[in-house]
Amino acid sequence: MLKRIILLAALVLGLTSLGVNGTAFADTIDFLASGHGGTWSFSGSGPLTISALRVEVEDETTLKFAPVNGVSTESLTTGAFLGGTGTALNPWKFAPSAANAFTIVGCVPPGGSGCPSVTLFSGELGDSTLYNGLAGVLYDAMDVTGIINPALLAYFGTSGTNFQGILDFTLIGKAPGTGKTGSGDLLLSPVVPEPASMLLLGSGLLGLALLLRRKAKRT
Repeated sequence: MLKRIILLAALVLGLTSLGVNGTAFADTIDFLASGHGGTWSFSGSGPLTISALRVEVEDETTLKFAPVNGVSTESLTTGAFLGGTGTALNPWKFAPSAANAFTIVGCVPPGGSGCPSVTLFSGELGDSTLYNGLAGVLYDAMDVTGIINPALLAYFGTSGTNFQGILDFTLIGKAPGTGKTGSGDLLLSPVVPEPASMLLLGSGLLGLALLLRRKAKRT
């Protein structure tokens, strides 16, 4: 038992010393809205809503790509409007959304005839921004968190529970206002321990191993 504790502590400390971080072994999942339909709306004083159609998904670690068969949708509602003028330097700002205010629904790949639509991703948005850009109205959310359907993860041969990432959308129209939805991209990676957390865990295990070893010598 003592040898196992020492070995585990050495492994954790070794990975930390090599600079292993939260993305080193992460399987990144990328949801792509191809811009074939959808709408958005922003009044200039309330939350922003976006819907999109024709979502596709890929695993950027193994470069495995799959369309989400059948009717697939992506929808979100931001938190309250916080201000801004809509320029790149002073964008319209939104508070974090409610829980499960961001969802992606579709058929789990590889699908097939009669494949039912299920929730592929459910999560929430951190602070996000909207502004008029050269290619249209641009939306960015830098702190998206949520859960990916386990069956979708299994299709890509990966696993995880909580995911975190970034989202961007190109919107057609003029804000404040309404319009059609262009392309969108949601890039997610599993949340894993940071090096500092690994170092703390490894140090604790090593300390426990040394304590047990001292007690063993005394007896």
